[in-house]
Amino acid sequence: MKEEKIAMGGAVIAALAASLCCIGPLLFVVLGAGAFGAATAFESARPYLLGVAALLLAFGFYRAYFRREAACSPGEACATKPVSRASRAGLWIASVAVLAFALSPYYIGYIAVAFVRSQPPVTQTSPAAVPAPEGGAAQAAMESVTVQVEGMDCSSCEMPIRAALERTAGVRSADVSYQRGNAQVQYDPRQTDISQIRRAIDSTGYKAK
Repeated sequence: MKEEKIAMGGAVIAALAASLCCIGPLLFVVLGAGAFGAATAFESARPYLLGVAALLLAFGFYRAYFRREAACSPGEACATKPVSRASRAGLWIASVAVLAFALSPYYIGYIAVAFVRSQPPVTQTSPAAVPAPEGGAAQAAMESVTVQVEGMDCSSCEMPIRAALERTAGVRSADVSYQRGNAQVQYDPRQTDISQIRRAIDSTGYKAK
């Protein structure tokens, strides 16, 4: 039973570590912790950590369901306790947890967006903004900036950054791409500036360079 518990715990820990690159920024938003840039260090190790988790689970299932007991009399040194139902249930729960962590890049972005939208929008902290002129003059007043963003490693990472930028006063549009590693923002300089745009990105747990 000890081996099964070690396999279960090791599999969950390995899967959690493999998913820190995606879960880290969400923890930043939820807990208000310091920058979680260290989580990106797990990005390159993700396939290997998930492989370790799968192997540990396979070992646990082998021990729980397929291992043949050695022929010996009760009470002898070779005798082992049968795997309990609780241990088998724990193994299945660990499997679900590992699967949830493995699939985190496909759903974590939606959760992060929900938390980002629940936060107050980033507003201009400098002196009162000048109202933008109407009509064509307003369009001419728009400016564009490209901000490099550290920590994005999947398409779901784009979602909370885009949501935070769109909630920033003065931002007209935001095109965020993890493949480019940047955010292309069109904004009204009368209502916001580059420092506020960077603040909005940093508020999601990613780092604007």
